[in-house]
Amino acid sequence: MGSGKTTIGNYLANEMGLEFRDTDQMIVQQSGREISDIFVEDGEEAFRALEKIILRTALLEDDTVLALGGGACMSLDAQSALRASGAFIIYLKISLSKVSSRVGFNQGRPLLMGNPRAQWQSLMNDRAPIYENLANYVVEVEDKSVKEIADEVNFAFDLRSKGSIDG
Repeated sequence: MGSGKTTIGNYLANEMGLEFRDTDQMIVQQSGREISDIFVEDGEEAFRALEKIILRTALLEDDTVLALGGGACMSLDAQSALRASGAFIIYLKISLSKVSSRVGFNQGRPLLMGNPRAQWQSLMNDRAPIYENLANYVVEVEDKSVKEIADEVNFAFDLRSKGSIDG
């Protein structure tokens, strides 16, 4: 959340001549509802079930840069699907101090209701180990331009293609 996955994903897709897909945008498009509305009206469990279907469908698409919603990889099923896909997985890592200026902890983010800073920190305490375990490469995004981040991702992707990075 707030790491720049949509911005970076779009940039990389354009640079590589690939399609860009974002699972959150796909959910909104398929359901015809905003994510916050799904959370409020149907609950997180219903949202995660829809997200799982979208993720599995998206992983079948070739020649795509795919950005996942922050909780999309939390279930063991999703983690297995991601590993089995053979996709090169990048974790865009950001700190609380930087993310707060990017997302503003607005109320349109259902998992940040109440105390947004504490909620974000709690989410990251749970999620970061999974992100790091799934990732073939981690990019520290703080104080880097979109181009610098994309260059680092491309460099890592090239290393992977040459067999220097697992995945």
